[in-house]
Amino acid sequence: ALKLRPPPRKMSLLALLSRAYLPPRPLSIPTRAAAPRLCTDGGDVKGEEDWRDVRARLVAMEQLEQADPDAPPGLSSPVVSGAPVYETPLIERGSVILGGTQQEFGFALRQQYFHKSVMLLLQHDDAFTRGIILNRPSAMELDGWRVWFGGDVAEGGLFHGNGRAGGTREIVCLHSLTSDAATRLSMPVIRGVQYTTLEGAQALVASGEAERSSFWLFVGYAGWAPKQLQGEVERDSWYLAAADSEVLLRELLRQGTDLPPPSAGVGAAGDGLQTWEGLMRAIGKGEEADRTRGNLEDRMLAEWVRQHLVPRPALAEPARAEGGDGEALAGRVLCSGRGTDTYTLESQFLHKSLLLLLHETEQGLAVAAVLNRPTANVVQFNLPDRPRRAIGFGGEARVRGGSLDVDGNGLLWLHTRGEALGGTPVGECGVWRIKSSDAAARIKDGDASLSDFLLLSGVVGWERADLEARLARGELEQVASPALLWPQIWALGEVSPGGEAGSAGAGSVEAAPVELSDGTAIWYAALQQGAGGGDEGFGASLGAVPPSALADEALQVWLHFFAGHPMPEAAAE
Repeated sequence: ALKLRPPPRKMSLLALLSRAYLPPRPLSIPTRAAAPRLCTDGGDVKGEEDWRDVRARLVAMEQLEQADPDAPPGLSSPVVSGAPVYETPLIERGSVILGGTQQEFGFALRQQYFHKSVMLLLQHDDAFTRGIILNRPSAMELDGWRVWFGGDVAEGGLFHGNGRAGGTREIVCLHSLTSDAATRLSMPVIRGVQYTTLEGAQALVASGEAERSSFWLFVGYAGWAPKQLQGEVERDSWYLAAADSEVLLRELLRQGTDLPPPSAGVGAAGDGLQTWEGLMRAIGKGEEADRTRGNLEDRMLAEWVRQHLVPRPALAEPARAEGGDGEALAGRVLCSGRGTDTYTLESQFLHKSLLLLLHETEQGLAVAAVLNRPTANVVQFNLPDRPRRAIGFGGEARVRGGSLDVDGNGLLWLHTRGEALGGTPVGECGVWRIKSSDAAARIKDGDASLSDFLLLSGVVGWERADLEARLARGELEQVASPALLWPQIWALGEVSPGGEAGSAGAGSVEAAPVELSDGTAIWYAALQQGAGGGDEGFGASLGAVPPSALADEALQVWLHFFAGHPMPEAAAE
């Protein structure tokens, strides 16, 4: 006799569908641009109903049953009768992922183009995941087509700005064509949406099989290693959604037609926030869209769009700095330029910064350290008065030993007392560097105090040619009389005496609550006391300094995350 087992626990329609109705294994698509080829994965863009449509209907039915358990099955739903968009737990080819907003450290300070992005996955298998950003239309054209920013991989330098192009470029042309010719030259994504290469699109237009308006052209893509995207989803970096072709194509059409054509020359590009908000509302996350509207990340994205999606004039070859090759760099003091926007979107620690050029290597690498970025990390000596000194952030590159006398903790020790304390002079600016062991001996013997030293962690490096180009473009300027600034710079390291040092030895490094300056007042002081760097000099008044509220706010957020400063109130909200 057949032994019957008790029925399994009740499962949702979506869960049952996920188990019982499995899609075909996604086709592995090359990560580099490939020649047009026949679609052979069995997907018929003109044929049977896409399995996502079946799932969408079941999701809508389940939502109705949850709202009204007595509702008859199969009752029509606005979600189904319209263009369905719904949240899904599955990552698969054709999935739409929406940039998340729950991360503590989001996309304000780097990779702003991912903030509130809408991504369509073209490939998802055991080897690789590849997607394109759908909501970043640029003001650029390629062969007469508006270009969308598809991602930061293989974009060929097109979006670097300032005419700095180069490298591999991969182009994806989305379309909804259903002819046999279009199908042969295309790869399916979801029912009603395929993609081909630029050559494929050009061939279809040339043969009369398509109009130019049939295609949306994306340059670049985003890529993930195996299981990387899943980890980001679990950390709330992305929201998973599914949408049918009508939703995606309607949004692409709206984005393209809402903006003046690139040929109009008005430089109109889109941030895509309206598209993101609309899809967030469709998956029931409208409150999150409202909560985050207009935040720092939104404004940083707008700045990224301005700098990277609008054509900028190519940079002229900068004139070689007076003095040419061979002029010693060590001892020069630089400050970030007054009108530059270079340090808004990246390397925010260089905004309103002062830097000391420490050394030039035989290979022509100029090594510098930022002077005015104190952090919450301190060095404390186990002496009767327990002196403490804040460690300054010198740069993102870490060095150990070598020609800069950096100690085992990665700290560079500087002083301005010359031969009285000894060490090695840094050019002729009045600053000396000293080994930490020698500095500790001077302090222990009473010949120096900890306040005589400026302690820095990390350095910045540029090729000499790059440094000269930055000076020529005004991204950096040379300070004429840096010695006037040394007392203020050294004062940035002052902290109140510590309590019980416990087992902390001489020169121990620890984190402690300290009152910290952002160092920008010294940058303004450098402008006031005068500097050299061009025929116009550098003695601008404070009134001549252009406003930089966004860069200022980004710097404050950088100081919070990387230097231990309190979070600014505006960003905390």
